[in-house]
Amino acid sequence: MDFAPSEATIALQGLARDFARQEVAPRTDALDQEKSPENRFPGEILEKGDALGLRTLPVPERQGGGGAELLSLCFVAEEIGWGDLGVGVIYAQDWALANAVSRLWDESGFAAFAENFTSSSASHLAHLKIGGTPASEDKSPYPSDALQGASIAGDGLRLNGGASHVLNGAAAGIFLLESDSEKENERKIHLLANRDGIEVAHYHDLMGMRSCQDVDLRFENVKLDHPLESAEEDWRDATHAIRILPAAAAVGTSRKSHEHALDHARERVQGGKPIIEHQTVGYMLCDNLMELDAARRSLQAAAWAAERGGDAEPWRSFLAKAFATESCERVARRSMEVWGGAGYMTEAPMERLTRDLVAFSHAFGVGHAARSAAMGLL
Repeated sequence: MDFAPSEATIALQGLARDFARQEVAPRTDALDQEKSPENRFPGEILEKGDALGLRTLPVPERQGGGGAELLSLCFVAEEIGWGDLGVGVIYAQDWALANAVSRLWDESGFAAFAENFTSSSASHLAHLKIGGTPASEDKSPYPSDALQGASIAGDGLRLNGGASHVLNGAAAGIFLLESDSEKENERKIHLLANRDGIEVAHYHDLMGMRSCQDVDLRFENVKLDHPLESAEEDWRDATHAIRILPAAAAVGTSRKSHEHALDHARERVQGGKPIIEHQTVGYMLCDNLMELDAARRSLQAAAWAAERGGDAEPWRSFLAKAFATESCERVARRSMEVWGGAGYMTEAPMERLTRDLVAFSHAFGVGHAARSAAMGLL
């Protein structure tokens, strides 16, 4: 098992690193401070990334994309997440859902998707579920993203209702929808490639990851035809990237928080010497490095296994996501502690990075949900 990046991956990583430093990081501080969540979407930044081919990296070169494998995308996601976690998550979701479509649809079906996806920089991807607990009965503090009130009409499936907390929902040009099937242990998967009958009902004001919009959607008489029937096992295996790639972006953000802590520890003098020479601070920085490396490697191992399929342990991506997410949050909190009281001030970089990673820990399923899913696969 070798996770060493190829020359092509190193080139992509360098491209993403330059993009993150030159375009993403300098512009997203202002977006984070924007009062209205409707105005935080980083459209201009994403257009610049689209010109570099970043959005369509998972699509094969013959179909207008970059032909990047899942393991390579882990390296790229980390670099963009260093620039901003919200931007990193937008790209990660695009890549993950495109990867899922490539695994579920046949060659002609994926070719049609790829043509649509690569034709416009506005074709971001969103995922939601059809069905589930009716909204009035949902007592959870963070409601389900399931689409409520779907109804069957004579000429196909007509969707009427609402969906809560849809990531990229306002910007998406293509939706991947999943629903229960009449057949046991199967899912129905729909691709919806237009926004006719779909409106944004509400923009949520996020604590962190503020450049990544989280919205409620309303669906009115939206027609879906010819759903793909997918076995539960095939759906699970096709969606490993949904857990892996956003967490890889989070590793980049936590790495940035460690870098700020390291710089501060070298510059801050207390007791007649830089605080990095104090054993307690040194231990904290070493703990950061241990957790960062372990989180990165766990995600790369999950990506490597997902690409090869076969006898790969199906629980790996669930637990890698949980471990990486929790490790990244600990790194950010620990890095803020290295700054002492100054780290909590909004003028310091640590406050925003910690906020972003706390917010991420509640996105894409919390840790105990990932553990529960993995338990069922042991």
